[in-house]
Amino acid sequence: MNIRNLTIKEQVLEAMRRVYSNALTTTSGGNISAIDENGHIFITPSSIDKGTLTIDDIVEVLPDGTRIGRHVPSMELPFHSNIYKACPDIKAVVHAHAPAAVAYACMNIAPDSRCARVYADALGKIVTTKYALPGSQQLGNIVMQGFRDGYRTVMMDNHGATVGAPTMAEALMKYETLDYLCRTLFHATGLGGATMIERPIPLPKEEYSVRPLPADEGKKKEIVAFIRRAYRGQLVGGGWGTLALRDGEGFLFNPAATVPEDLSEEDVVKCEKGRLSHEDSCAYLPLIGEIFAKNPEANAVFLSMPAATMGFAVANKLMDARLIPESYIMLKDVVRLPYAALENCSQIAGTLSKKSPAVVIDNECAITIGKNATKAFDRMEVLDYSARSVLLANSVAKIRPISQKEVDEIDAVFNGW
Repeated sequence: MNIRNLTIKEQVLEAMRRVYSNALTTTSGGNISAIDENGHIFITPSSIDKGTLTIDDIVEVLPDGTRIGRHVPSMELPFHSNIYKACPDIKAVVHAHAPAAVAYACMNIAPDSRCARVYADALGKIVTTKYALPGSQQLGNIVMQGFRDGYRTVMMDNHGATVGAPTMAEALMKYETLDYLCRTLFHATGLGGATMIERPIPLPKEEYSVRPLPADEGKKKEIVAFIRRAYRGQLVGGGWGTLALRDGEGFLFNPAATVPEDLSEEDVVKCEKGRLSHEDSCAYLPLIGEIFAKNPEANAVFLSMPAATMGFAVANKLMDARLIPESYIMLKDVVRLPYAALENCSQIAGTLSKKSPAVVIDNECAITIGKNATKAFDRMEVLDYSARSVLLANSVAKIRPISQKEVDEIDAVFNGW
């Protein structure tokens, strides 16, 4: 179900279904709205179970305040309507209570998105607003002011977070990315703290012509299936995370800024010899192309930013995979590259190999390769699970990695690619 193809009312319902099913809010918490070209606001109801909402539960509020529907609209209608009045570019608003975002709200601190490109690009600078009674006009005015001042991600002191965007798909991607940012920063705190990027390194760009290209339909299906699976496993978020599969003299990939739940086989793009099959693209195409060129044995490249792994990336710390046999067998010794490595795609591509199939670039991303989609996916999954394990262990005691003797025994028995 592609949320972009739904009616405004259906979008509000589907957005709340996704927010609730992804554990970004509670049964009683959070509210979502959208406004149509006539100024009609469609909003989730007050005091209705988020897990059982139907289309008939969504309330329509007319410009004169008339309410259509069988329920009372969310008590936070004042700040939703105020945002729309103050910011005509905003057509969808998501307010929810993701635990990591609420933690920042309770500290009255705005999470700093400068720790990684994916967060800075999606969220920009984030602002905090003072506490006010939920549902009050005072809260509505305070939140509206944050948006009027140009912010599109607003942390509400001791309450939660609100994002606004031109479309519901973009609003959902913003809120999901905010959740990943907050979790990443908490993970980094346990590793000594996050570093910020003051001068982002531009990613290399290439000019592509757009024309139809033959593509392996089976590989398209694989990409869609694995990206959706990665989304459910919190390895990719809304609008970021790319799986690329070698296809003939080029490769297939899922485009950026497409919510995994909305991704279809028709969306998958072919890149070959300076040409793209669709206009939709991905900022990392030159790097992915270089990785395939330098690693002929690799048929899959997975580039993503899962929260636990990104905790290590923004803390500029090495993630030691010598934890359990599985992690070492799948990852070998994970390579950490400095942020400056982004200036040289060839260096990054040359670092990856059969012996080093996983790389983490400071403040940027993680990359895994494999002989097929399953292997590249499995490595990213094991990488982030291992990062989660280390972060949990660090809160109790120092980890004892497996010894070199034990590593040698593993290498002697498990030597597959």
